[in-house]
Amino acid sequence: MSARSQVAAFAAAFCILSGAGVAQPQPPCQTLDDAGRARLIDYVQKKYRVPVTTPLGVAEAGFVSGSCYRKLDFHSEDARSPLHIILFASPDLRFLAREVVDSRVDPAGEERKRSQDIAASLRQGNPVALGPKDAPVTVTVFSDFQCPFCAQMAHGLMQDILPSQEGKVRLQFRNFPLPMHAWARTAAQAANCAREQGDRYFWAFHDYLFEHQRELNQENISKNVLDYAAGLPDFQASSLKSCLARTGGAATVDQDVAVGKEVGVTGTPTVFVGSERVVGYKLEEIRALIQRSIAPQSGQEVNRPAVER
Repeated sequence: MSARSQVAAFAAAFCILSGAGVAQPQPPCQTLDDAGRARLIDYVQKKYRVPVTTPLGVAEAGFVSGSCYRKLDFHSEDARSPLHIILFASPDLRFLAREVVDSRVDPAGEERKRSQDIAASLRQGNPVALGPKDAPVTVTVFSDFQCPFCAQMAHGLMQDILPSQEGKVRLQFRNFPLPMHAWARTAAQAANCAREQGDRYFWAFHDYLFEHQRELNQENISKNVLDYAAGLPDFQASSLKSCLARTGGAATVDQDVAVGKEVGVTGTPTVFVGSERVVGYKLEEIRALIQRSIAPQSGQEVNRPAVER
């Protein structure tokens, strides 16, 4: 089969296959040997610009029902890293794709289930939040304090979206420090340690970390957050220091990262308006999704924007 024919065959499979399809007998499939693993890891490391300092592995996560299309989980072998890249491989292990779908499954029903699953995942734990619990729209942001686009997103959400939608939006923040960012996890832990003295202190640290992002680095992050804490009214900086020393806040960060992985987060900022995902700094898309979510309750008509799946 020519390369063009193989590409066409794989493209066609996007319309007819699914990891959640009806169970069928599993045909004999090609084995993913060590050489194949090494080749795929090398490709993914280069394609997705994974730092060479990040040890990358690949795990087989099963076959698409009744076929030799397999699901592969490319992940950091460092347990502290949230990196996961899910791809599907063609039977000959040559072609990789982000998604394989089944044309026999009702898209509307599948979409409802997807939305329900995402919503259930995003409700896990006790994420820090702003806005009324009964707000018609919940916006969840997965963010990294060292990520420049996350700083832009934070400013847009806090200074634009929330004030313009007062009482209509509840904003949830989830930590998703990326492995290539040297001080992002320390910053996330500091903000969550601050939260132990009240949610308002988390948001104070949230604003400080993003506003001073360019001044912070791996060498000064601990000192700078403690210096900032010392100037906060009614805040016990000594408690923050103790919390950081015992790696307090780490469990919350780990839980947020786990939730992010469940809902397919691979980079930051990633925002969910309800269960609709927006990847990257796309404030107008977020605004449009919020308006569309509010519209049914107000009788308005709002055009549906294209969103990331």
